[in-house]
Amino acid sequence: MRAVVMTVAGSLLLAGVAAAGEFEGVIVLNETSEGVTVRQQWFLKGDALRFEETGPDAENGAMIFDAKKKVMYSLRHDERIYLEIPTTETSKATPDANDDIVVVKTGAGDKAAGYPCEVYHTKNKSDGSTGELCIARGIGNAAMSGMMGIQAGGASLLPGWMRELFRDGGFPVKGVDRNDQGKEEARWEAVIIEKKHLDDKLFLPPADYKKQDMAVITPESGDVMQPGSPSGVH
Repeated sequence: MRAVVMTVAGSLLLAGVAAAGEFEGVIVLNETSEGVTVRQQWFLKGDALRFEETGPDAENGAMIFDAKKKVMYSLRHDERIYLEIPTTETSKATPDANDDIVVVKTGAGDKAAGYPCEVYHTKNKSDGSTGELCIARGIGNAAMSGMMGIQAGGASLLPGWMRELFRDGGFPVKGVDRNDQGKEEARWEAVIIEKKHLDDKLFLPPADYKKQDMAVITPESGDVMQPGSPSGVH
C-alpha cells in the first residue's frame, strides 16, 4: 500500500487546495522493508520540497520539487548530473486508479517523533492488501501536496478520503503495510521532525552539476529518481 501518498496526495495542489500551515524544516523517517532499513529525509520550505534517502541500500540521488515553478529536479550525486522535468511530462495515473482504496478513520491516536497523529486503516479492494497510517497535522506544505500531484494527474483524482488525509498539512508520520495474507511487508516511522530555517540552495541543483538532456532518457534507464513514500497505500 506504500504508493498512495506519492501517487495521489498531491492532487490537492492541482485541485487548488494548498496545505494549511507553512511548515519549514526537516522530517526524517526510517522505513524497513524485506529486512532492509532506509532513512528518508524530507526538507520542506514554502513552495519547495527536497527528498532523498541515505544508507547503504539507498539511491545516490535526490529529488527536488518546486510547486511555484511546477518543475521537478532529479539529481544523481555519483554522476553529478540532474534532470529538469516539467510536471506536465511526468507519468499520468488512470482516473479510476484510486477507486479501489478504502480508508477509514479509526478514532485511535498515536505519536511519532513527539507529534500526535490520527490512525487510519487502509484496504485495497483489488488485491486485499491492508495497512495503517498515522497522520500528523501541520507539517505538510504546498510543495508536499504539489509533488505528489505530479504523479496523480488532476483534480478528478481527489476523492473525499484523500482530502481528509491531507487536510491541514497532513503528513503520514507512521505506518505499516501488509499483504493480502496479513503479512507485514513494510513499516516506517518519523524519528525526527524539526522546524528550522533551510537554505534556499537546498532546493536548486548544485552549480557544478551538469544538466542532462531529457531526450536521451528512457523509462528503462533508471536515471530519474522516484520519491519513496512515507505512507502506505498501494
